[in-house]
Amino acid sequence: MAYQALETLHKLHDGYRRVFRVAGRELLLLQEDGRTYLLTNRCPHMDAPLHKASVAGDRLRCPAHGIEFDLRSGQALNGPEGCVGPLSFVPVVYEGNTLGVDL
Repeated sequence: MAYQALETLHKLHDGYRRVFRVAGRELLLLQEDGRTYLLTNRCPHMDAPLHKASVAGDRLRCPAHGIEFDLRSGQALNGPEGCVGPLSFVPVVYEGNTLGVDL
């Protein structure tokens, strides 16, 4: 596997949010409450982009339909029964003073 750096660690802070295109996928890197998350920039409900989602603590709220997701588990906390899958997380890899992904 090949490592691809996304960001240097000193640029991360609570409220950080940035979209990256990696191997044809759009990924959302965000940090909240000292935790860093990397996920596919698409809501599992109707494929809406999540880069403008609101985040409060460990909850991410999709801007399209208001569905909230638990950032720890990825599971939907509300929304249409049975038609909302979990968020799709991508493992973060740390190398030196950067974080990124293995391709």
